[in-house]
Amino acid sequence: MVEAVRLALVLAVVAPVVAGVIVGLRVLLADRHPSEAMAYRTTMAGLTASMLALGVVLLGFSGLVAAPVDGEMEFGSWLRIHDFEIPLVLLVDRISLTIALFAAVLTLLVGRFSRTYLHREPGFVRFFGLLAFFATGTQLVALAGALELFFAGWEIVGISSALFIGYFHERAEPIRSSIRAFATYRLADAGLLVATVTTFELLGSARFSALDRAAQLPAGEATLIALLFLLSAMGKSAQLPFSGWLPRAMEGPTPSSALFYGAVSIHAGLFLLLRVWPVLEVSVPARVIGVVVGLATAAYAASVVRVHTDAKGALAHATLAQVGLILAEIFLGLITLALVHLVCHALLRLGQFLKAPNMVHDSHRLGHEAHGPSWLARVSPRLAARVYAGALHRLRLDDRIDAAFAPVLALARLLDRTDRRIRRAVSMDGVAP
Repeated sequence: MVEAVRLALVLAVVAPVVAGVIVGLRVLLADRHPSEAMAYRTTMAGLTASMLALGVVLLGFSGLVAAPVDGEMEFGSWLRIHDFEIPLVLLVDRISLTIALFAAVLTLLVGRFSRTYLHREPGFVRFFGLLAFFATGTQLVALAGALELFFAGWEIVGISSALFIGYFHERAEPIRSSIRAFATYRLADAGLLVATVTTFELLGSARFSALDRAAQLPAGEATLIALLFLLSAMGKSAQLPFSGWLPRAMEGPTPSSALFYGAVSIHAGLFLLLRVWPVLEVSVPARVIGVVVGLATAAYAASVVRVHTDAKGALAHATLAQVGLILAEIFLGLITLALVHLVCHALLRLGQFLKAPNMVHDSHRLGHEAHGPSWLARVSPRLAARVYAGALHRLRLDDRIDAAFAPVLALARLLDRTDRRIRRAVSMDGVAP
């Protein structure tokens, strides 16, 4: 049974990307563009194989037919340089199987929905190729047994997200929104990369099992790692002050919005925190900051959703409010509650996003009011008007972040112009630059 589980784990991760590669090769090598039926059937075959393989893993984990199979599954090394090793290790436990099966089922469901929704769209084949690519990323994130492998899946999910946001690339706004989201992801990725390196240096390994030794670290070092993981989750899950990219992400097609920002991708940061809980548990300052960030994000998103007039934008902020609450639950130590909340919330939002094209009426039922909360208007009409104006403009978070980074960008442009002038001057003097 152990060998069957090992093979099923590999198939769960690899099957979707193989389907995506087949679709991509068909686009590159065929004399004519592949049909919608070919792209759909190939991608769905990969997604179905991945889900069935996870069923085998679940059977082995449950112990119904043999001794339970859980823990780390070794597949050799990805890279080895002297004493440094990036292990190919997958992890089978309650959390990883829950997220892996959940993501596989939802991706398959969105794939079926997209066949009808995107019929005759010029980018139909491209969408399903990206969907297969994304599915492999989610399985790596869910099943990785080490931070290095987790980071690979994290990057695949981020790249897929940015490409889906810019899906309608013939228009300027989706491209700008895609770049904005990708830039925010870079910050989250930097936090995770530094956290991975720091974990390896302090604990001697970046495996998730090594994090159980976090209690042996000095308080300052444990807090540093915990805060880096929190920074990663804040960027990926659009927590304050990095929430500005989420409404922009609604520029993508509705099926990708449902999958990414209602169900799977928006919760990736939360899953990271669930996986590294042993580090968070020993750092009181990080836990306090995490609770504050989560509750602040929930309050911010709840105020914005009350005045939002766009159905998908309202749902995006409703999602963000719940994600903030789940983040607070994690840092309060309510791990089981957070996992159940995550799964139930994602299922609810997926259905609502898929209904978004015809749910204008539902968006009004989310609490749209003319002048902010009615109780606040009765207490202080002037304050209610200020709250309404702030929520309507989303506290101008993007403007404030742009203003903060403006000097850095101006300095970068100045240095670039100076470097080009020096190169031109040297070239005119006949000296090789």
